[in-house]
Order: sequence, then C-alpha cells, then structure tokens
Amino acid sequence: MKKNHDFKNRVGRKLLLAFLVLFVGTSFLKAQPVNLTGTVSEADTGTPLPGVSVFVKGTTIGTITDVDGAFALQVNPQAKIIVFSFVGMKTQEIAIGNNKEFNVSLENDAIGLDEVVAVGYGSQKKLNLTGALSSVAEDELKGQPANNVASLLQGRMPGVTITQNSGQPGKEGITIRIRGVGTMNNSDPMVLVDGLEASMNDVNPADIESITTLKDASAASIYGTRAANGVILITTKRGKKGEPKLNYSGYAGFQNPLNLPSHLSSYEYAKLLNEGLANEGKSPQYSDQELEAFKNGQAPNTDWLDLLLQGSGFTHNHNLSITGGSNTSRYMISLAYYNQKGLVKNTNQDRYTARINFDSDLAHWLKFGINSSLSRREIVQPTNPFVGIGVDQFFRQANRIPNAIANKNEGGQFIKSHVDGNPIAWIEAGGQGTSMYSHALGSTFLEMFLADGLSLKTLAGVDYTIDDGRTHIKTITYAGGIEQGPNSKEDYLGRTITTTLQATLTYEKTFGNHAIKALLGASKEKYASHVTKAYRKNFPSNALTDLNAGSSEGMKAEGSSDETALGSYFGRINYDYKGKYLFESTLRRDASSKFAPDVREAFFPSFSAGWRISEETFLKQKEWLDNLKLRGSWGQLGNHRTDSYQYLSTISAGQGYPFGNVMQDGASQTTANNPSISWETTTEWNVGVDAAVFDGLFSLGFDYYDRLTEDILTKIPVSAAYGLEAPVSNIGAMSNKGVELQLGHQGKVGALNYAVSAYGTYNKNEVVTYPNPSTGDLLRREGDPWEAFYGYECIGKFQTDEEASTLPHRTGLEQAGDLRYKDQNNDGVIDSKDKVVIGTTQPKYTYGFTLQADYKQFDFSAFFQGAADVYRTFNRELMWGFIDGANAQEKHLDRTIVENGTVVKDGYFPRVLPNNYAINSALSTFSVMRSDYLRLKNITLGYTIPATITKNKVERARIYFNGQNLFTLTNFSDDADPEVSSGYASYAYPQVKTFLFGIDITF
Repeated sequence: MKKNHDFKNRVGRKLLLAFLVLFVGTSFLKAQPVNLTGTVSEADTGTPLPGVSVFVKGTTIGTITDVDGAFALQVNPQAKIIVFSFVGMKTQEIAIGNNKEFNVSLENDAIGLDEVVAVGYGSQKKLNLTGALSSVAEDELKGQPANNVASLLQGRMPGVTITQNSGQPGKEGITIRIRGVGTMNNSDPMVLVDGLEASMNDVNPADIESITTLKDASAASIYGTRAANGVILITTKRGKKGEPKLNYSGYAGFQNPLNLPSHLSSYEYAKLLNEGLANEGKSPQYSDQELEAFKNGQAPNTDWLDLLLQGSGFTHNHNLSITGGSNTSRYMISLAYYNQKGLVKNTNQDRYTARINFDSDLAHWLKFGINSSLSRREIVQPTNPFVGIGVDQFFRQANRIPNAIANKNEGGQFIKSHVDGNPIAWIEAGGQGTSMYSHALGSTFLEMFLADGLSLKTLAGVDYTIDDGRTHIKTITYAGGIEQGPNSKEDYLGRTITTTLQATLTYEKTFGNHAIKALLGASKEKYASHVTKAYRKNFPSNALTDLNAGSSEGMKAEGSSDETALGSYFGRINYDYKGKYLFESTLRRDASSKFAPDVREAFFPSFSAGWRISEETFLKQKEWLDNLKLRGSWGQLGNHRTDSYQYLSTISAGQGYPFGNVMQDGASQTTANNPSISWETTTEWNVGVDAAVFDGLFSLGFDYYDRLTEDILTKIPVSAAYGLEAPVSNIGAMSNKGVELQLGHQGKVGALNYAVSAYGTYNKNEVVTYPNPSTGDLLRREGDPWEAFYGYECIGKFQTDEEASTLPHRTGLEQAGDLRYKDQNNDGVIDSKDKVVIGTTQPKYTYGFTLQADYKQFDFSAFFQGAADVYRTFNRELMWGFIDGANAQEKHLDRTIVENGTVVKDGYFPRVLPNNYAINSALSTFSVMRSDYLRLKNITLGYTIPATITKNKVERARIYFNGQNLFTLTNFSDDADPEVSSGYASYAYPQVKTFLFGIDITF
C-alpha cells in the first residue's frame, strides 16, 4: 500500500507541475507580440543615428538601431512606453498607443543628464540620483592603455585615493581608499564585477564598459555588511544587435625606473667613511694608498644597481574582441594577452583572459543571459637563500653594498660581498618563485517580465580561484668555496570558491506626475577555501625540484580550510514627483556566520532626498541654467571583515610539549575567543549640490560628508600573564569628515573640441575610541589621525660640544654637529614625553585634473594627479649612510663638519656617524618630510586614420603614443617615490616610467 501511495504522490506532483507550466505558458501566449519599426536621427542635422538603444520602459526588452538608424522590435501588447536613449543625446519617451511606426529625432544633451549609471542591483538616470557616487563611462576609458583596472581609476574620481607602491610586475601594491581610512582593519572597498564580488586584478581593462563608485551610505547601503568602505561596480561590455564587429587593440613599449638613489663612488665612499670614523674617535678604514687607488680607477667601483637592473622592461598587450547579434540574441567575445618583463631578470608577469557575455530574448517576456570570464596570471620573481622569495631584498642589497666592493674576483667567480649575500649571484643562479592564479568568474540569469513595469530576475554565480605557488631556492657557491644555502622547495596550493544566489523583484511605474521604482531582493553567498603547503630542503642538486628529492629532515606538510556564509534580504524604493522632488530609501538585513547566532543579524537603513531646483517654475525659464540639484542622505553600513570562528574556542595543532625528554605532538588554545563580537557599524550623512550652465559649458559637483565607524573589531594589548593572545573585540571608533569638489568645462572652437575637468578632496581622519593607545613611531591614539608619525621636533644642531652637554639632549652621547630636539615640557630632558604628532601618512588633500582635445583626426589627453599635506619618511638604511656596513648616497655629502668640538660647516645632515647613528636616527621632523606631489600620470596623443586611406575596408583605425609617470613635482626626496602608501620609503622595486605605442582597429 505504501509503494502505491508514493506512486500516486509522485504522479500527482507531476500533473500539478504540468498544469502550472501550461497555465503560465498559455497566459503569456494569449498576449500576442506586437511588431514596432522606425528610424532615429539627429535633430540638428537629420543624420541617421546607429547604436541608439530602443526599449520598453521598465523592462530590458529592447534593441539598437542599425547603421541606417532603423530598428525593429517585438513588444508585449501591454507595453505602454518606448524609450530612445543614446550617449550625448536627450532621452525620449514616447507612448506606444496604436502606433506601429516611429520616426524619432534626438536632441544633443551637452550635460549628460540622461546618462544612465550603474547602482546597486540596477541602474538609474544621473539626473535622478540622490546619493554620492562617481562613474567613468566607456568613452572616457577608450584609448587609455592600462595594465590593471586600478590605474584606470586613479585620480578620476573625487574621494577615491589610489596609490601604487611599486612597479614590480604583478606586485604593484595598489591601495584604494574611498573617503579615507574607515576602520582599523581592512579598509579596502567592496568590488563587484557584473554583480558578483570579485577581484579587479583578474578583469581585462579592455572589457570594461563602465566603473561606478558608491561613496556614501545611501548609495552603498544596498550592499550592507561589506559596503562600509565604499563599493566599486565594474560593468563589462555586452553585445549589440548588428553585423559582427571585430576589434583588435594592442600596444608595446618599455619601462624605465624612477627615483633611484645616487650612490657615492668608491673614492667618495671611502673618504666619507674615514671622516665618520674620525668623528667617533676611531682609526680610518682606508689608507691614503687605497684612497688613491679608488680615485685613479685602480680599485673596484662597482655600480650594483646597474648590475641588478638588467631586465628589458619590455611590455606588450593584445586584445581581440567580436560583438554582434540579432533581434533576439547578442554576444560579446574577447581574448587578451598581457606580458610585462621586469627591470630585473626573472621578474615577469603573464596574463591571459577570455570572456563571453551573452544575452537572449527567449520570448517577449523572458530574457536569458550569461556573464563568464576565465583568467590566468603567472607572476615570476627571483629567490635568494637569505630571505627566500621577494625582489625587494635584491634592491636592498644592491643599494647597501658599497661600490668599493667587487662583484667578482679576477677568476670570474662571484664574491660574497656582504654578510647577507651577493644579489647578482642570486640572480644568475636562477632561483624562482612562481605564482599562478587561475580564476573563473561566471553567472547566469533569467529575467521575467511579469506585467507592465514588473519584472523578476534570478541569478546564480560562482567565483573560483586556484592559487598554485612554487618557491625554489638555490644554494649559492662563491669564490673560495663559500656556500650560502641551503637549497629548498616549497609547493603551495590554495583553492577558494564563492557561490552566489540572488533574486530581485522590480516594479517601475509612472502615474501622471508621480513615478516610483521599487526593488525587493534576497541573496545567499557561501565561501570556502582550502590551502595545502609542503616543504623540503637540502636537495642533492640545484637542478632537482621534485619534493621527494629533498631531505626528510625538517620537511613540512601543512593544510587549513575556512568556510563562511552570508544571507541577506534587501529592498529599495525610489519616488519622484514631476522629476524635481526625489526620494530614496533602502533597507538591508544581513546575517553572517562569522558571528555567534544571537548576534549575527544586522539591519542597515538609509534615506536620501533630492530637489531639482532648476525644474521649479521660477528657474525653469532661465535658459542659461541646465541643472541645479540639492541632495542629502543618511545611512548605516556594516563591516564583517575579520577572521572566521573568533567567537568560538578554537584549538591549534602543532603545539608540541616535552614528555619523557621527548617532544610530543599536541594541541591547545592559543588565542582567546570572544562570543559577543559583532558588526562594525558606519553611520554617514552627506549633503551635495550638482549644477550645470550654458548647455554644459560649465559644471560643478560638491559634497560634504561626515562618517563615523563604531564598534571597530580590533585587539586590546594584554599582559603576558594572560597567557593567550588577546581576543578581537568591538572597541574602536574612527571618524572621517571631508569635502569633495568637481569642476568641468567643455567647448568648441572651430574644428577643435576640448574639455577640462578637475577635482579636489579634503579628508580629516581622527581616532575617536582606542582604549590602549600605541605611541610608537606610528601613533594610534584618540584625537589624532590613524597611524600619524609621532616623534621629536628637530630645532637644528648642536654647534659646540658644550651646547651638547648642557642643553637638553636625548642619549647623553651628543656632540657638536648632532641633531637637537625641542624640550616640549621644559623639564630639561628629551624623552618620550617630548614627542609630538609630526604629520599624517594619509593625505588630507588629493586632487587631479584632465585635459582632453580633438582636432580633425588628432586627439590628445593629459591627466595629472597629486596629493598635499601628507608625510613620508625612510627606513633607516635609506635615510642614514653606513648603517651596518652599508653604502652612502650623494645626498650624504651635504653633511655637517666638526673640528675641535665646533661646527665649521653646517650641512643638511648631521655629522657622519657610521656606528653611533642611533644618536640622530630617532624619528623626528628631520627624518619625516612633507611629500606633497603633482604627477603627470598619463598623456596620450592619437591619430585616427582617414577613411580615404583605409578605403573603407575598416570601420575605424587609430594609432597613438602614450606615456605614464613622465614627470613629478614634489618637495620629497629625489631618491624615493612620494606616492608610496605605507608611509615608509625603502629599498624596494621602484616605480616605473612607461612609453607605449599602440593601435586600435575595428573591422
């Protein structure tokens, strides 16, 4: 009986499902589609407009016009309004009624108010925006070669600060901050690519259609828990109706280093070292005969940096794409390859990317789409037996080893020229660290248009990454049989997968003067990672790389995994009355597995409103006024970026203990847990104004914001008697307040079209709550900026030994020619109580401006970017000469000279002290410097080949020259880059100056 009952249930379910499918299907079939046709032209000239978007309002049912400006579109009989949209033209909305044919003329829109920009889970007209966001469209990105997405954004958006630490291929060290440092943890913004959270490192810049940055709480709160530090939305290109278009773009060029230190010759080095030893009361290291040999070129004068910088610096990039489509299906397919050779041998990057974006109208009520990309990045850097992997150590050695030491002996063997090793020998040995990142990002969606203005969209996505790393270190044999090792091999394999499910229901409707747009949605994300590492050393030969060939002594095998999940519900409603009174409200609820069940849920609301004053009767007749809008917003955002399982008592393996005189394997708790940790919460309010006059001749955007982040997840220092590492707690608070200003001007003089845009940002960062202040060189204290430089105020140098002994001093070893610090509390002693805040590592002011022009077939653009009221210092080896046997630089020649206890020459630097440098090396206003700068980041000159030359065999062909980082104006030192984000300039892979030649051709 039970089997028969189960059979009936299965049959019943199948019949019910079939009935539902038949009912839904026949409901849609009852409404037979209507065929609409027509043409679109430019109002001023009557010229047909190809590429105009034609779609049913409130849906994604649409097409584009062909080369003759014609279109054909199938619509549901219930469709009410058809929309015509084109970049640079005013959008038109026309009631369909009984019309079957439309002949439409679009007017120029110089100020771009009808431009549609990406927002969370959708898009919106620029004129209706009430939150603070910035966007870069395809036409602004076109023709700008870039090896990564971040460099496309740098300096183009107010409130977005992007710095690059290095020019090393694949290891540029890019930092992005939106409206300052928002937390004491990870302040990186959330990045979404076609709706999925992903890394921008794996996106081919040539595939990008637009980039939008959501900056305030009202714009970003739809993403709730991860939006506290801002959101970057990257939208990739999609296919359009029309004949297939094949595009190739590529460039090739070379790179040169920036800001290299200028070292002393061997003669200058030896002479200055002897002077420093005399200052310390010691005998000279080099005799007169040796000095003469250095001077006459009879002794070594090795240029270590030149020996290291033997890489070609050659770079090239190639993109191939094809787009097209029919009335029902559209596609975009691209392939790309990028290669960058470093300035140092075995320092390279290869990147391969492929993308397929596909859209299909399965029916007039149903749309299907795919976003998919594959990428592989292979980053190679040299290894060494001193620290392992990392090219920075090579630069450190090349800058530290004096020119007076030879690289090889007369027999051609490498000399171990420094206790840490010879960097040129390391390079020639050929040890390599290789990181191979394979990445798949894909999603598929269905969008159903259920009724007039009502649509349902479902999306399923996956982000899968494999990180395959191999580090091979070789034993180095120097002259005299000296060995540096041992050789070793480590293999690393990391796998991460994030799955995403989303569903959004959207309703858009206009009722007379009232328009509403509502969104309801739900999403679920699950993240999992697995890491495996294996290590062996002492291989019989450097040529062997399989782990089994290494010794079992000291071998390691490690593995770990991590899982988290996030469940969310969200909603948003937009309302406008007559297009001049605008309102938006958003609410999101998140639940994160990183917190205990009773505290893992949080709600994030936001509200914003706008008033288009230019639409009021008393201003609408002012022909010179294009747009004037006031807007304001308030909202809350969250952050759950902290390690998993911290609310649980976790046990760590590998905690060995002695028993019976033998070490036993064990496990124990090493970090205290905190079951009450929960969300960081950011509350922000923003007021702004947007204006444009004289048909877009001048434009302005202004924002003031106030952002407070509370319950920041951080650790409180605890006593060693506690026995465990301190738990993470919600104890910090940080404030960011600032102003953003953006100005624009565009015009035309004869055949010359030009545009100028500029922006400036001011941001004040302050620690509001931090229970246990840290008062080291980088200050963490309430009332001050986060990690400001904290040191002594230098007020000159002691002029005599008597001054040094009688005036307040720090070490008691000071003599004439040493630095003198201000006694802030007048207690007669220089100690930690006399430290002051010197300056902030975060720029208070950032700015940029762009110049663009085109004249007939020529186009030109230049982009400048800078920062002000920002401070940088050097690590001690770069700041002071001779430390631990290191080299010295030309700047150290400008030193103070002392004779018989009195300063006889006052130089920039204090007296030279090769061993007692600690007397002067404390962090102070002498070693911390303002690093304001203005840099020409990018300049491009292009020429579009006339059709008379191409004989109409190609649609468009353009050649160009591009230069990057060509010059910098700064008050910082010439031997370091002012853009370094860490605050400390060090011996590292330098920034690069780039020269490129490229072509862009469309068939």
